[in-house]
Amino acid sequence: MSVERGVAIAIGFMMICVSIYYYFSKKPVTIYNNSNPPRIDQITNIRSYNHATSRLMLIYGMVFIFEGLMIHDKLICFFLVILTVMPGIVIVIAIYESVILKKYLKRR
Repeated sequence: MSVERGVAIAIGFMMICVSIYYYFSKKPVTIYNNSNPPRIDQITNIRSYNHATSRLMLIYGMVFIFEGLMIHDKLICFFLVILTVMPGIVIVIAIYESVILKKYLKRR
């Protein structure tokens, strides 16, 4: 197995570990590292919110694992991982902001 494929699989497993933590968390979580998650009184259903965020991260991690397992060419795997990280996180942020937060944040 090439280093590129190993890195893709390792990133995927890290994302899946994060999603497992999010799934079992009792407090609200966020995908952003540098900001605080929504407060408990701002979320309509904390468990469903955490599960939705967990599913998002699980799917993102599974994409990396799929790339690492299925793409055998090192160069193609490298570029796909780069494209999954950079534009992929923008897509994850867009889904988080426009779907998950919109659905579970209380309206003011």
